[in-house]
Amino acid sequence: MNLVNYKIKGGDSLETIAAHFNISVKELVAFHNKNAVMTQQIYGKEIPIHIRHLIVNSIVTIDENTSAEDLNEIDFNRNFVYRTEMIVGTVLEQVMVDNSTCKSQYKVGLDDDNTLAGVQLQEVHVQSSPQIMQAGMELIAEIDKIKCNSVFRLNADTGKIEEIINYKAIMKEWDHYKEGLEGRKTVLKMSQNRKDIDDFIAGVETIIKPEKNLIEDYYNKMFYELFFTKHLLGSTDFLEEYSRTYYSTLFDKEEVILKFTPAILEETDEILKIRRVSEMDYPSLNMGRIIELYDERIKPMVQFNFSEYNFSYRETLVWNKKESVLQESRVTVIEEVKNNIQLLIDFNLKRVE
Repeated sequence: MNLVNYKIKGGDSLETIAAHFNISVKELVAFHNKNAVMTQQIYGKEIPIHIRHLIVNSIVTIDENTSAEDLNEIDFNRNFVYRTEMIVGTVLEQVMVDNSTCKSQYKVGLDDDNTLAGVQLQEVHVQSSPQIMQAGMELIAEIDKIKCNSVFRLNADTGKIEEIINYKAIMKEWDHYKEGLEGRKTVLKMSQNRKDIDDFIAGVETIIKPEKNLIEDYYNKMFYELFFTKHLLGSTDFLEEYSRTYYSTLFDKEEVILKFTPAILEETDEILKIRRVSEMDYPSLNMGRIIELYDERIKPMVQFNFSEYNFSYRETLVWNKKESVLQESRVTVIEEVKNNIQLLIDFNLKRVE
């Protein structure tokens, strides 16, 4: 047993201290009272003003220094394992010219009220064609394993990531990784030029620094976008229509606003199966810029003039009603200039534990 004499700070409450140690308020109070003298015990919902310390049983303290190794020791109240597979392909004039596959396994831990979450990227496997893309994908996978071993504070209303509690530890791991970047096999396959390596490091750091940028980057990964939603916190309004902004892959991250219409496909006592289909908001598109970029980059390859731009997103999800957690999901995304170029994304997520 590892007794921690936690010093109460301004702004602390039973709820915040319990979340800090990844236990429930009930567990926090019960353990403290069991080990404290009579005058230091807690009987209400607030910390008595005369109490300056709480006695806590803690194996690992969740804080800014929580490492990937620490995450293995943290016993969250609810634990899940998910596997994902994402296939991405580019089609020119109906001929597939490149494709890649990324398979990942995530372990997710949640506290009782789902406002504290730990995520570990346990495994990631990549494969690409043509082979020249492989080294780049392997390098991205290595960095993802640094970024995606994290502890989050979630927004109590939206279920979205509000704070990366161990952001400092992630940055420390990244600093250690980049020191040896020149000697890594994945880098040597791509370039031994110092400027190329420096440029790559600078590019990564614009994504992970400051903290808000890394949070935005998490939501560029479909796993996070699908898992961390308001439904995780108990919202049952699955049929609400909504809009979401995406960013073009083909055309320099031009904004694409999609309007979603959900429909129930199946419902039992245990699961709810939902389909969401998008419709593009054409008036909001910067079509002039899209056509300009097409003429500059894509027309020299296909020769044909710009035709019609489309961006579609279709999702089917299965929600576990008894556990209030995502069970499985499939997403299909198609971005295209009709008959000329297509970017195809097929993403599958399934809970395995």
